[in-house]
Amino acid sequence: MKRRQLLRAALAPAFVVGLGTACSEPQPEAGSVDVVDPGNAPATPAPSPTPSLPAGPLTGAPVSAAPLAGRQAVAVPLRVSPSTTPAGLDAADLVYAEFAESDTLHLTAVFHSRDAAKVGPVAEIRPVDIRSVAVLRPVVGYAGGPTGFLTQFEKSGLAGITPDDGDAIDDGYTSTAALLKAAPKGGQPPTPPLDHATDGAVLAGRDLVPATELSVTVSGGPPMVWRYDQQKSLWVGKVGTAKVTAASVIVLTMEYRTLDVRNPSPRSLPSANVFGEGAVVAVSGPSSAKGRWRKPGLGMVCTLADAGGDLLHPQPGNAWVIYAPTTAKVTVK
Repeated sequence: MKRRQLLRAALAPAFVVGLGTACSEPQPEAGSVDVVDPGNAPATPAPSPTPSLPAGPLTGAPVSAAPLAGRQAVAVPLRVSPSTTPAGLDAADLVYAEFAESDTLHLTAVFHSRDAAKVGPVAEIRPVDIRSVAVLRPVVGYAGGPTGFLTQFEKSGLAGITPDDGDAIDDGYTSTAALLKAAPKGGQPPTPPLDHATDGAVLAGRDLVPATELSVTVSGGPPMVWRYDQQKSLWVGKVGTAKVTAASVIVLTMEYRTLDVRNPSPRSLPSANVFGEGAVVAVSGPSSAKGRWRKPGLGMVCTLADAGGDLLHPQPGNAWVIYAPTTAKVTVK
């Protein structure tokens, strides 16, 4: 028999049983019931797979739009005192912090996966900015600097934008869009500076301990304190008058030296020596680990290893890297 005849034959016994169990129900009129041949039924199209977004090289987390992963990063130095309200830090993927003169912090904020409509106050360029971000190949927005520092910047090969280069920096503030627009064409995406955790990997393979608070105390200044917010899975701190958050906070202990500059004005500045190696304390998620850091030179990534020599794996997300003097007290609770 044909497929339609076979289907009707198979349905006939069931139809008779239905009459016996529900004879009081009205029966459909002849010709009102359509029997569909399964062989001729239209196929339901399979849903298209949702494309996955690439991870940002600075955060290890998926970007909000694929083109963001391939664009150039933006770096901006900021000078922050206890009374300063810095703008834009909440959008930075990476922030490097150097303890500067007069209880201030010299920050290098690096933006890539997110934009900031206002960043500042924009500070002068310093050696720590160049040595921290050269490997990331960003365009740098800065407000001049001592003659020797400007020479170091020119030799680094980094692209720079100053208030003298147009209106990208106006009245001490800028934006990521303005700096990217003013940047030379052909900028490259940054090299990943951290080995972020994947597939549930933990921060360290050994000596991992729970952590809820991290503090860095330097002589003559207030401590920098970070506390873990378990509900948000973020570390929360305060810089100037602004609250800041981070998925990870990494403290690198290193030597500081004093730089005497003459032009445009004579002064002495503390400067972190970010080349070399030393102790590292990292908090990420609810955990902490200790180990060693190593950065051989300008074009090299700073590697972070646990006590056994294996790489640390911070959780995906933004990070703060704090350059602590060897005299600083670093405490984890």
